Amino acid sequence: MAETFIERHFELGSTDEVTARFFRPVKRELDFCCDYEIAWPDKTRRFHAYGIDEVQALTLALRMAHANLLSSPEAKRGEIRWLGSSDLGLPVDSLPNPPSV
Repeated sequence: MAETFIERHFELGSTDEVTARFFRPVKRELDFCCDYEIAWPDKTRRFHAYGIDEVQALTLALRMAHANLLSSPEAKRGEIRWLGSSDLGLPVDSLPNPPSV
């Protein structure tokens, strides 16, 4: 895997840490791939997101990492925080705007 492009550290409980690392999106055949990983104290899980360009691939990776973190048992117990807050400061999926009337 390539060198880390950006990363964010989260508090886990009172003493541990979780790190989300994102790697620079790279061109594939028809699209771009952004690899990312979430490093827990006892394991590291690797993922990837695809987009039509680098921006979309990175944005989707950020959103997917956020979903991965929020769906963890640790987050459900309220143990993951960023800067002391349960708001992890990562983008979330947004609902499409309703049509104008």
